[in-house]
Amino acid sequence: MKFPSLFVVALASGTALSSHVFAQAQQPILELEGNLAYGQGTGGLGIFMPFLLDSGNGVFFDARGHFVEGSVRQASFGMGYRHRIENGWLLGGYGYLDVFNSEHGNTFNQLSFGIEALGPVYEGRANLYLPLSDDKVAASLSHAFVSGSELKFQAGREFARTGADAEAGMRLPVFPEGMNAEMKVFGGAYWYDGARGLDDTLGVKARTEVSFSGLPGVSGSTLALGASVSYDNEDRTEFGVTARLRVPLGGSSRTGKAAFDPMFQHVERSDFIRTYADRDGVIEAAEFVHGGQAVGKVVSISSATGDAAAINAALTTAGTNALVLANGGISLGQTLQLGAGQHLLGGGGSIAVRGANSRIQAAFRADGQAANLTGTNTAANVVTMGIGSEVAGLAISGGLAAIASNGASNLSISDVDISNTAGDGIRLDNVMGATISGANINDLYICSSNTNCEFAVGRPNRAPHAAIAALGTRGLTVRDTVIDSVTYGIFAGSRIDQSDWPELITHAATDIVIDNVKISKSRREGILLVAANDVTMNKVTIDNSEQGLDMDLVVLQGTSDVTITDMTLKGGINGLMLVTASTLPEDAVTTNVNVRGLTIDGTRNAGIFLNPVSGISFKDVTISNAGSYGAYIYGSEWDFLGGPVKNIDFGNMRVEGASKAGLYFSGPAENIRGDITVVGTPLNCLADQGAWSGTSLTQTDGSVLKLNGTALEASKLKTTCK
Repeated sequence: MKFPSLFVVALASGTALSSHVFAQAQQPILELEGNLAYGQGTGGLGIFMPFLLDSGNGVFFDARGHFVEGSVRQASFGMGYRHRIENGWLLGGYGYLDVFNSEHGNTFNQLSFGIEALGPVYEGRANLYLPLSDDKVAASLSHAFVSGSELKFQAGREFARTGADAEAGMRLPVFPEGMNAEMKVFGGAYWYDGARGLDDTLGVKARTEVSFSGLPGVSGSTLALGASVSYDNEDRTEFGVTARLRVPLGGSSRTGKAAFDPMFQHVERSDFIRTYADRDGVIEAAEFVHGGQAVGKVVSISSATGDAAAINAALTTAGTNALVLANGGISLGQTLQLGAGQHLLGGGGSIAVRGANSRIQAAFRADGQAANLTGTNTAANVVTMGIGSEVAGLAISGGLAAIASNGASNLSISDVDISNTAGDGIRLDNVMGATISGANINDLYICSSNTNCEFAVGRPNRAPHAAIAALGTRGLTVRDTVIDSVTYGIFAGSRIDQSDWPELITHAATDIVIDNVKISKSRREGILLVAANDVTMNKVTIDNSEQGLDMDLVVLQGTSDVTITDMTLKGGINGLMLVTASTLPEDAVTTNVNVRGLTIDGTRNAGIFLNPVSGISFKDVTISNAGSYGAYIYGSEWDFLGGPVKNIDFGNMRVEGASKAGLYFSGPAENIRGDITVVGTPLNCLADQGAWSGTSLTQTDGSVLKLNGTALEASKLKTTCK
């Protein structure tokens, strides 16, 4: 429940009440309060509405809200009665409804009742707090734990506590009689019950308050400054300071010392419902968040379990949806085979689980030593994954691929460190749905042989020694991952059947997300996508500036429906290459690519290379220090080779410091649009003058290409760009 709406309702209702019912309605008093206690700042805003009865006694309505950093708020609504007796004393009683929003997101209700005795010198009061709410769940305190061979889930809990407080005090004669100020000191005690296994909280508190009346500009206003110290067996010693300003709306005739009349005094009570939160809620069965299945048998594996054959036998016995806890160094001469729904977790690693009934999610962190799986057989993968399986919190080195799967679905790989494999880091073949997150893949085999390792459209199913290789995989997500010192970074392509002509895509690479990925020192392409579609790349950085041997950084080969945002490319031969190959299946065409936010620096050839493609849009692109051209536009006169480069939009593109020209045209181009700024470069543009190049520019449908603000005339391409 939000404080502003509560306060507006209270103010409206109180104003309505003040306009009738009582003949001697007084001006409502607006109250502003600030506190600093326990290292945390709080504030308060309230409206106090007094009504005098014919007898001289009074009733009041009180609505206020208190808030603290982190959006914890309390709204309080109360009413009370104050009765004047002989010798200037006043006796009162009151009741409040409190509504509290805790830092754990729970709402608690409470009734409280209090009595007070206010005299010219002495005063005292007592309050009782009675919660109305049952226990609530504290999701942030929920956890999972192993009990025998089972994983249990225990939700955190939060509850409000019954309590009481009392204090007595006196006014000290420290100010001259004619001064509109007073000082009070108080001492008191408080108690909160120890239900649900807690100890009772017992504490004492002392405070002092100095008040001033008659602030300039507002008659009847008061300002109170206070300091307090408390001690109890739960929070120990705590200090606080308070400032409270009370302003009668419209002013008041109660000026001077009359402004301190106890009939209109602030009600002293606890600002917030006292709650307690711990991890001791209801215990229930646990489910894996990944896959949504109940956690099966919990088993532990280590070097003591035996070789790969013994471990695989233990996994088979554990059955479907087992939680496998790996500890320490484990040497594997054969592949460790995860079965359906099995989750492999290394010591110190964590996976997401939830309560089967509460549906609350928490991270289960495995005890034990950090796990390091070492594959000693370079012809065997270290770990293979079955349907719905998960690998998390492991270091894996050696073997053919560190992690592999063929024909499985719904895989999760997180927080793994992969190094020194003879083949790929992670290899996925014909997989349906896989998420790789928080991976660190480094120092894999570097292949420099063009014959053995360079990708070729004549063999599109092969890009060996990749950090992540996904062939024929649908629904691949790679996020928050770092790749360093590898042959290829990420290779994702459709599986293509080349046994007949025309070639056919048998397993499409589609629905690919690459988010917040950093790749450095890849010997060949940092990202290579072949015959893929429906691709999103966000916050991708590829930096090959520190090595002499490398290839293009990002290549889209026959890939369509691509969105690129916030990409940074450094080094390489060409930064971003978009190409369509005639030898790929007919539906493998590079088109509908949207780039928003691209920075390219220090390429050896071009920043952007376009080789028969169409339907490409660039916006907010900066290309610096290209070895030859900012963008290379390379079309073909032959339709079977892809035809012209066409329908390209360069929006807000800047080329700076290219060694030859901002743009290079070779072959036919159609409908090239945009606004390109070229600075620090010998030529704005350059066109291939060869007689056989077929270089031309055709502009239709109002297409205009501006270089440094001047439109490039299509008919004068070769004479302008030379």
